[in-house]
Amino acid sequence: MYKITRLAPKFLICSLIIMSALSFFSCTSNKNLVYLRNLGNRDSLVFPKQNAEPLLQIGEVLYVRIVSINKEINDLFNLDNNNNLSNASDASISLKGFTINSEGYIRLPVIDTVLVAGLTITNAERVIQERVDTYFKNATVILKSLNTKVSVLGEVNRPGSFVLAKSEINVLEALAMAGDVNQFGDKRNVTIIRSIGGNNVTYTIDLTDKNILKSKEFYLYPNDVVIINPLSMKAFRMSSPTFSLFFAGLTALVGTVSLLYTIYK
Repeated sequence: MYKITRLAPKFLICSLIIMSALSFFSCTSNKNLVYLRNLGNRDSLVFPKQNAEPLLQIGEVLYVRIVSINKEINDLFNLDNNNNLSNASDASISLKGFTINSEGYIRLPVIDTVLVAGLTITNAERVIQERVDTYFKNATVILKSLNTKVSVLGEVNRPGSFVLAKSEINVLEALAMAGDVNQFGDKRNVTIIRSIGGNNVTYTIDLTDKNILKSKEFYLYPNDVVIINPLSMKAFRMSSPTFSLFFAGLTALVGTVSLLYTIYK
């Protein structure tokens, strides 16, 4: 019993250090829990919007509708008179629209090819309108992008692709559609993948920093991919059942040693 009396204090100290260290590493910093945590308590702050209208990309599908009092013109151009495209599948979308080819053109009946890649929806609509005006009178062009969706992956509650109901959406709205970041997600390390001019460009943003509100990356483009990266301690936290058993055993052992130390000191 002398050995137990002699070694017990050191054992207790080491056990407390191990338990404290494991508890520390299993905790998530408050800095990663709160969106825009440095926003402050002011009544109002103004952050200028830095979003720009996205440019049309190769492979994008456009819905071109030409409205005229001439029924023949309407039937010629309008592949589908149903404007409700929210529930359309990718296959039906390709049939209802005009795909921008590898050279950046769409091919319209009678009008032939029109270069639209690299233009905004507004400018592309104007270019098509000018071409239509040379063939028909009193015809109005309506242009929309059909495959306007974003994908949210990684540490969110409902990962997937989401069709955009409006032309402008920010990353917080996209995360809301994906059920928000889960307990393992790192809000300070969010990756956005965007296709620009045939190249994939990546951005890393911090959703806990208020300055994201005035960043160009705060607003998403169609077909953006948002990835919520895991916390560095995810692997540790995923093993929490094993560590719980370890803690229970260690606690029982510490209690036994403490009792023996009290009795035989």
